Amino acid sequence: MFEQTWDSAVPLGADRPRPTDSKPTAGELELLKLLASGMTDEAAGKRLGVSLRTVRRQMSALMERLHADSRVEAGLKAAQQGCL
Repeated sequence: MFEQTWDSAVPLGADRPRPTDSKPTAGELELLKLLASGMTDEAAGKRLGVSLRTVRRQMSALMERLHADSRVEAGLKAAQQGCL
């Protein structure tokens, strides 16, 4: 297990390779649609049956995969990919 972990390790402070699959999942698309409609994180979480922390974690992960620096940019990039 150590060898497997070591082989995929990167030096401290080095940029990690970004995932190549940037397509949002069905759950992430639903979250994006709710937030784009003007819902708050809290309201979207209640609608989806998840916690506020989960909403924020999902948005953070999605922004990273889409290479977006903001939520607005994430929505724009998802729309440009034909996801929204």
